[in-house]
Amino acid sequence: MADDLAIDFLAISSDSVAPAEATVIQAFAAAGLGVAEYVPHTPAVSASARGDGGAATQAPARRARIGAYALASPAARASAKLIVARYDGGVIAGMGDAALALLARDLVAADQQTLRTGVVGLDLRLSASADAPLPALLWALRILQVVARLTGGVVLDPAAQACYGRGALARFADGGPLTTPTDPTEQPEPDPLAHITFHDEAWAPDSRWLHTHGLQKFGRPELDLVATPLSLVGEGMAFLQDLAENLARGAPLSAGQEVPIEGLGVILAVGAPADGDHQAPFGRLRLADAPTPAALQAFDAETSRAPLRLLIRMALAEAERCVGVGDLTGAREAIERALAADADDCAALSLKARLYLDQGEPMEALQLGELMEVRQPGDYRGPLTIGLALTDIGRYREALNALNRAIEREPEAAEAFAARAQAYDGLGQMQLAAVDRAHAAYLGA
Repeated sequence: MADDLAIDFLAISSDSVAPAEATVIQAFAAAGLGVAEYVPHTPAVSASARGDGGAATQAPARRARIGAYALASPAARASAKLIVARYDGGVIAGMGDAALALLARDLVAADQQTLRTGVVGLDLRLSASADAPLPALLWALRILQVVARLTGGVVLDPAAQACYGRGALARFADGGPLTTPTDPTEQPEPDPLAHITFHDEAWAPDSRWLHTHGLQKFGRPELDLVATPLSLVGEGMAFLQDLAENLARGAPLSAGQEVPIEGLGVILAVGAPADGDHQAPFGRLRLADAPTPAALQAFDAETSRAPLRLLIRMALAEAERCVGVGDLTGAREAIERALAADADDCAALSLKARLYLDQGEPMEALQLGELMEVRQPGDYRGPLTIGLALTDIGRYREALNALNRAIEREPEAAEAFAARAQAYDGLGQMQLAAVDRAHAAYLGA
């Protein structure tokens, strides 16, 4: 079909000779992969050999083809061709040391040696349905598992920029990292992330470049986050993995598209350039915070950075989760990750102040409120924090002044009215306190 995906893999044998045809065919059949058809390679007959005076031989090629196997899987809606060849030198001779080290990083020593020196290569070209590639990918990995077992070899996945030893292939061919079904009678669902790798590379001294390899196997664009703050790499990677899984399962995403992330904000996908080491047949998308209308005019896709607002909200959501389960150490760590990325973030500062208040340390909370007033003079959370801290230490009239400023800045903030009700209680003004509590309930409904 015209919309089929063509996906390439390369197996490299630890043996210097190709496995026998009959052995391979029997192994595929025993693994339930069907009957493979084998066609040996027939070298072109030279003119001299035909007796018409031409040259008898040609210059030896670096890659001498031996033969090819063809398989098909109607269930996976896929077909595959496995071309066996012997090379004059190593199969991947000429690959740079840095690229080779990256590919071999997860291999045992023997497999690393095979990758570097193996001379028999088995190229697998998978043709898969573009609307459901995952079953085809699992089927291809089962083929490669058989090949690796027969040859003692390793498998190179160029799209994912990864190499797999026989142990990894055994796991992936069974579906990769599997989700645990809630119903024990259900079969576990294969994880598309088993077919995607996530790279974490230096961008600047204080930031990282997070990006995917392998989404092209699903006919999807690759993703990246540039200039990710060091403290938020964990959040960035979690976000990237979540979005990559959604794309692999068919979610749409294109350049210029805004994507709302429930409870966390909106991101914008913009087209990103691909260099020679990061080819992306279906494009590469860079993810950034969606610009506000005021900032839209100055937004530059080329210099867009990781969605800082989103990643900070992710860290603070983790802090809130930790607070909910009583893990105050985890909450503090998550807050500090957010503040390391943006020391002036009022959401992080106000949550940190809330922890101080909960632990009976109002003076520390008061200092944070005053810091917010200096750094973010238009934000209501500075005076709100000051008001809460002053109420806690019994300075109700000063608290009331601060809370009035908070409400003036953000008249829709339910928490500010609730806080002012506490200050009114301290002053004995119960009627005003009741009015503020009613209004806070209305705003929070």
